[in-house]
Amino acid sequence: MRVRLAGMPDSLVIDPRFRGFDKVAQGGYTSGLLARRLGGPARVKLRGPVPMGEPLLVEADGERIQLRGESGVLAEAEQAELALEVPEQVSPERAAAVASAYPGHHAHPYPECFCCGPAREPDDGLRIFPAPLAEGSDLLAALWEPGDGLGEDGLLPPEIIWAAFDCPQLWALMLSSPPDSTDHVVTASLETEIRRPVPAAGRYAIASWPMGVEGRRHYAGGALFDAAGELLAVSRQTAVTAPAGVPLGRSWQ
Repeated sequence: MRVRLAGMPDSLVIDPRFRGFDKVAQGGYTSGLLARRLGGPARVKLRGPVPMGEPLLVEADGERIQLRGESGVLAEAEQAELALEVPEQVSPERAAAVASAYPGHHAHPYPECFCCGPAREPDDGLRIFPAPLAEGSDLLAALWEPGDGLGEDGLLPPEIIWAAFDCPQLWALMLSSPPDSTDHVVTASLETEIRRPVPAAGRYAIASWPMGVEGRRHYAGGALFDAAGELLAVSRQTAVTAPAGVPLGRSWQ
């Protein structure tokens, strides 16, 4: 394991800019911060809401990294290879063609979300707006043009890529669920593998799709493509039903 935190514990404070639900840090961004410390493909389990604007403890626990707050363990990360079958290649042009069909343009349960919130300005949020590639299709696509402001030495850091995957996979679950569903889900775990460096100034497509349901668990996949069709990163999400969270039905519309 390449755990960087073998000695003294580390700490971090998540800026409110990186919010998902109201007053809670976005799960993908939080997961990416921990994955960055592991230095490679990882699986992150989210144990509870992650607060923003306050110190959180990051420490190594054997082969895992834990994120702790006042309420206890909030997330756990470990290295993990990700084998994922991607349904098809999606170009930025195809993603741009369906951008106007994004349901969140008309109504959104969390319009201030760092990743998919339409209320965020282009230089503030990611503004990733997934929509079905065709009528009745479960495969979603979103155009993503992150920009230099999100880069470090010209490349996107892991936490930004992880953040970009979180919401498109949730939208894949939302749009494939029965419209009258009363269930809500929260992200329970994310697995992401970044296979190639991702330039911040590029133009990309993010594909996402549902991968089935087992009891309370809902699964979705994601893939990041560049303008040449290169597969740059893949992701898999597990969401679980909860009393509150992202609504799977259309009650928010």
